[in-house]
Amino acid sequence: MHNAKCTCWNCPAIDLAGKVDFRACGQSGKQFDKTLDSTQETHIMAECKRRPELGLYDPMAITFQECPQWQETPYGYILKDMRVMILGIDGYLGWTLALWLGSLGCKVSGVDNYNRRNWVKERGAHTIVPISRMNQRLRAAKEILDIDIDFRQIDIYTQRERLKEFIDEVKPESIIHYAENPSPAFSMIDVEHAIEVQKNNVLGTLALLFTIRDTVPESALLKLGTMGEYGTPLTGRPLFEGIFPAEAILQWGGREWSLGGELTPRDPVSFYHVSKVQDTFNVYEACKYWWLRSFDIMQGVIFGVHTDQVAADPRLRTRLDIDEWFGTIINRFVAQAVIGIPLTLYGLGKQIRGFIALRDAMECMTRLICAPPEPGQYAVVNQISGIHSARQLAYTVAKIGREYFNLPVQIQRVENPRVEADEHPFEALYEKLPKRYGFKPKVTIDEEITRMFELFLTPEVKKRIEERKQVIMPKTWWSGVKKEVERLELLDLKGEIEEDERLRMFKVHR
Repeated sequence: MHNAKCTCWNCPAIDLAGKVDFRACGQSGKQFDKTLDSTQETHIMAECKRRPELGLYDPMAITFQECPQWQETPYGYILKDMRVMILGIDGYLGWTLALWLGSLGCKVSGVDNYNRRNWVKERGAHTIVPISRMNQRLRAAKEILDIDIDFRQIDIYTQRERLKEFIDEVKPESIIHYAENPSPAFSMIDVEHAIEVQKNNVLGTLALLFTIRDTVPESALLKLGTMGEYGTPLTGRPLFEGIFPAEAILQWGGREWSLGGELTPRDPVSFYHVSKVQDTFNVYEACKYWWLRSFDIMQGVIFGVHTDQVAADPRLRTRLDIDEWFGTIINRFVAQAVIGIPLTLYGLGKQIRGFIALRDAMECMTRLICAPPEPGQYAVVNQISGIHSARQLAYTVAKIGREYFNLPVQIQRVENPRVEADEHPFEALYEKLPKRYGFKPKVTIDEEITRMFELFLTPEVKKRIEERKQVIMPKTWWSGVKKEVERLELLDLKGEIEEDERLRMFKVHR
């Protein structure tokens, strides 16, 4: 178990209030013996909210493996009946994670303001996988999976006091922050939409940090970032996992400095990505000032429709969008293939990104929930399971659609409405999840694309795609130009992407 040797120092059930002078400490509990009085032996004492009979004790002395409050699961030891609150629980990821964690025995609570439903409706779109109202989803979760979810309709920024009351009532031991607008295109429509994204994301996260400080400072925050924060540096500089490793060196003017422990450079590619970068600095500072503990999860492009829980009953399905604002590339490609629209590559289609399947993302989140950071620790992981170019993905979707589903799939290149390099190096590191947290991808691209075809070709879903096919093609230009994108060419599907070209374009670290 990857977290077997974690101690009470990592546990959100620890009670440190009034027992540790954090101002006297560095960024980690391991530095105490260096920063306090070195002339005498130092002991950090704490209490346990779950085991008051322990009284004051050394929190480094008991491991998760030894503590009866931590129980074994396939994803690590997890607190019995762990209280997890999901912000943005009505969304694609939030609902899926709620069912996933509930099936592991967690006590799940959550909030949502239904902004995602309203934003998609504004585009004239809808989720192509039909979903029910929240009260119906909650009843289905109880009926089918025997999961009770405590839900409140709350906006985390404009209804801060209500959120604070709910958090104080539930006292979550882990808080998952999905309550943000996830659309680059939405943020680039005009000034009103750019401001809405920044206000919702940046101010919502900032308000949340103060609420955690004042109510549940020992709880772990898992905030969803994005690989897009890093951008795609044309120098080919590696995309480290949020923070430079100890061996990173800056050389300039005949001198050199260690960069170890410093935040890595960010180069956001939309006003949405700018909001996520601001989140990063706000969370980082809150951990420094108030000794909060947080994972910043730089997630790649998400795709897919399946976990065992959402597939258990049609009423438990999570949403899936294909419109230009909220539809991610693989989900959009499969929908296009099903209704006969040539798959749309922006520009050359050689843009490279990191990807992860929905089911694998849920496992990653669980493994991180099971291994909270230390007090004051801002930890970062790059949450991806593979790296692919848009062109590779289009060929994969086309091949599966043609060979297994007899669909006449075509691929087209269209004008790129974004401001980005059509071709670039890409070296992303994603070593922490497999090496430190025991994650191994379970879902292949081909497997999930095949499963998506099977669902999208059902009469109900295919009809819903047809009903909103006009919202798939991009119309939002980063430059502010108002016009339709034009087709550049229809590709010859007899061509193949050669392995040596793939290796020439980027190098993968595993």
